[in-house]
Amino acid sequence: MRRYQFPYVPTPRGRPPMRWTDTQEPTTCRRCNMHWEDGDPALTIACTGCGAPADEPCRRSSGGNERVCACRDEAAVQMVLLTRCEGLTWDGRHEKPLLLRERPIAHALMCRSVRTGAPVSRWTS
Repeated sequence: MRRYQFPYVPTPRGRPPMRWTDTQEPTTCRRCNMHWEDGDPALTIACTGCGAPADEPCRRSSGGNERVCACRDEAAVQMVLLTRCEGLTWDGRHEKPLLLRERPIAHALMCRSVRTGAPVSRWTS
């Protein structure tokens, strides 16, 4: 009996879905519960790691753009925009992912697109 071999059919790799976020909405660290009413302070400066301008989410090609790059967090700590996280963490970084939505936000001041494979946030209003 001969083994059947499925034919090779190349399939284009799909692009990660587009999500939407407001970079100036209030956010809270999941580790130490520190709260920022005007959004993530690290997003107020440009990212030297991925080249994202100020008030824009990070643009890493590998994904995970719902979180800022480590170098952006470190720059914010050096500029005294952020303090080190007091929660249980090995690197002192705050756990503050952006809230991702399926559609653009009509009432947002800084509605930005985020290319990521992360699902839509459960806690968005």
